[in-house]
Amino acid sequence: MIDIQKGIDLFNNSDFFAAHDYFEEIWTDTTDDSKLFYQGLIQISVGFYHFVCGNYNGAFSQLSKGSEKLAKYQPVYFNIDIEKLIDDVEIFRKLLFNSNNNSIIKTNKLYLPKIKIA
Repeated sequence: MIDIQKGIDLFNNSDFFAAHDYFEEIWTDTTDDSKLFYQGLIQISVGFYHFVCGNYNGAFSQLSKGSEKLAKYQPVYFNIDIEKLIDDVEIFRKLLFNSNNNSIIKTNKLYLPKIKIA
């Protein structure tokens, strides 16, 4: 089995660009049913990278696409609590969608979701 812990650690340390790169390396070499799973992790990572960079529309779009792809892997896949990740991403997407005040969004960087091991 491929070790995805490094990607999880990068994501959980808010190094979303590096997490995206790491998951993409795995995705490139994957030929089984987990390919879509890795693509979802890539898109979630890119979504939060966009958020940190202030591209809120890009963040919303990528988080939506990533969650949609990960949905079929619920509740747990590769020992990752996918259901919790999707729930947390959905809460964050609603915050982005409903916020008209960028300062509110910026203060919520403290509440970026983490990938939890089940």
